[in-house]
Amino acid sequence: MTGFGAFSGIRVIELTEGIAGPYAARFLADQSADVIKVERIEGDSYRSDPGFQVLNRNKRSVVVEDDTELLKTADVVIVSNAAEADRARSVAPGSVIVAMPTWGSAGPMTGESGSWQQVAAATGIAWNQVSWTEGPVHVVLPLASYGAGMLGALAVAAGLYAREAHGSAPTYEVSEVAGSGVMQIGDFWSPEIPKERDGASPLGPAGRAPAYRPFRTADNSWFFVACGTYRFYRSMLEAIERLDLLDDPRLPNPPWGLIEPDPLAYITPILESAFMSRSRNEWIEILRKHDVPCQPIQTREEFLGSDLAKRNQLIQSIDHPEFGHLSMPIQPLHLDACPAEPMLPAPTIGQHTDEVLRESHEPAVGSGQGGPPLAGTLAIDLASFIAGPVITRHLAMLGSEVVKVEPPDADPFRSFSPMFNGWNQGKRGITLDLKHPSDREFLYQMVRSSDIVVENFRPGVAERLGCSSQDLREARDDVVLVKSPGYGADESRADQPAFDPLLQALGGMMAAQGGDDDPVFLTVPVHDAATPVIAAFGVVTALYHRLTTGTTQTVHTSLVQTTTAAQVAEFVNYEERPDPVFGGFDHKGPDETHRYIEENGSWFWSDDQGQTPVEINGFVGSPLALANGLVCEHPDSPGWGPLTQVGQLIKGAGPHPNRAPHLNEHEGELRAEFK
Repeated sequence: MTGFGAFSGIRVIELTEGIAGPYAARFLADQSADVIKVERIEGDSYRSDPGFQVLNRNKRSVVVEDDTELLKTADVVIVSNAAEADRARSVAPGSVIVAMPTWGSAGPMTGESGSWQQVAAATGIAWNQVSWTEGPVHVVLPLASYGAGMLGALAVAAGLYAREAHGSAPTYEVSEVAGSGVMQIGDFWSPEIPKERDGASPLGPAGRAPAYRPFRTADNSWFFVACGTYRFYRSMLEAIERLDLLDDPRLPNPPWGLIEPDPLAYITPILESAFMSRSRNEWIEILRKHDVPCQPIQTREEFLGSDLAKRNQLIQSIDHPEFGHLSMPIQPLHLDACPAEPMLPAPTIGQHTDEVLRESHEPAVGSGQGGPPLAGTLAIDLASFIAGPVITRHLAMLGSEVVKVEPPDADPFRSFSPMFNGWNQGKRGITLDLKHPSDREFLYQMVRSSDIVVENFRPGVAERLGCSSQDLREARDDVVLVKSPGYGADESRADQPAFDPLLQALGGMMAAQGGDDDPVFLTVPVHDAATPVIAAFGVVTALYHRLTTGTTQTVHTSLVQTTTAAQVAEFVNYEERPDPVFGGFDHKGPDETHRYIEENGSWFWSDDQGQTPVEINGFVGSPLALANGLVCEHPDSPGWGPLTQVGQLIKGAGPHPNRAPHLNEHEGELRAEFK
């Protein structure tokens, strides 16, 4: 495929099937890589699923008895296990190779086949999902598979950058276990905190926090209120005319101190009664006037009909030779200088065999594993909360030096430590008051030496603080910028705060998980976890493009774009498409043969492949994550002492990232370094 994308001229040989590997390759295909899907004569086993169409667009399919000669032409090879990676390396020594085994290359499940449902059971997703009952919940989205696909795309882009920048030809591994880890990036264990079951909650599927949850309104509709900071909590109390609660000694340390049993029991009926007094539209209008984060809980169909979806042009249609008019999500990011390829239908089995075999392609040139792929790059992190900082956390994981810039009163989510530590690993920290000219000038001094700047300010804030694109590019004209506003191109929402559950609500996730019952707040912070991986892929792609063409650009992502990327198969639509799967009350599975069962006090996911034990200690306690080296120890994390957290998720790309910085920890050394 030849186009204007960053990977034009790159040949990717895809030897995987299902969701994760094809999704990873699809990111490359959208950026003009020539993705050749090598299939068995009967085809990819996922072909019967509607999602096949969106995961395999813009590719070519071949069926060959011996792929050796084809592998010799590869720039990138995506395989399903370590043995295939070794074979590909022997045939294509200069190629970037990414292995994507379900269970990784170590541990008790190595070499076994597995489903995304089994991975969810075995890595904490099911057990940690909030619910009413003491048992796991079947989350209807294949989150670990989607996460692995996004992470695999990042690994490929990093490998291509490493080959171009350092001359190496690395082999990386991205398992679906790692995909589960990237979707649970804040998971932790601390000896200082008693371990209790994460899933069961007094609020059931509404979550754990009384001011950060769904509410039913007088017209029997639902909406989500997301008061994650003291300011938002105070504004909510003002909106419902209950400021008297602000100094109530029964409600200490709001909003997050209210998750304790006594304050939770006290305030929950007060808030539920208040929000039942008016309709949803009335409450949304009132709360927005007070700058309280809130959004209606919608179905996917309602979301697609909204101005938010239309203004972001999230869905496009093609004419498909079999299905007719087919619509599906677009590429979930925008690169200024690299527009995505126009959508072409997924290929039929072996459709391009003859033409591919007639072609020639120069073998890739590279040698050796090399070190961390982004070594030698510098990123400035101006972001706060979760999604923005995790972008640079992933860049640090790949070897970039990252400086986290915080205002003097800190990132508002520092109070979430120890999760804050997981979202900000691998960085150095400094506080700057960007309202002051001297601190602003020091920022520019750092930017002059940097390759990347990431920010997620609400619209207008960057300009007021001297961090507009023009300001930053005056400091360094070829810096890669990341803009990640929550609602993307919808300027009508510029003044509305955006958080993961608000997009879960808008995009149909909560309604889909709840089915015909009440909506369900997904414990996995889907948007806050997936958006950073997509953005990191965009950054590394932009760095590669800058290195190969001299062109710089801005990477645009948003939580709303991620809504479709994290439900990518579920948003495929055509006439007579089978209905997507929906959940229900404490959903145990779609049918009697595919569900969670309890035997002798232990829980298992049961299906036609047997019984998979449910992991009750979270991702970082999973033997699979531990065996595969996906977990790391931080003996002195900021404010919490020793922590076990998610670590390096792309095996072969470098060591685990270091702990997060204390507030302003590195001011002295940074000011000396950037004189």
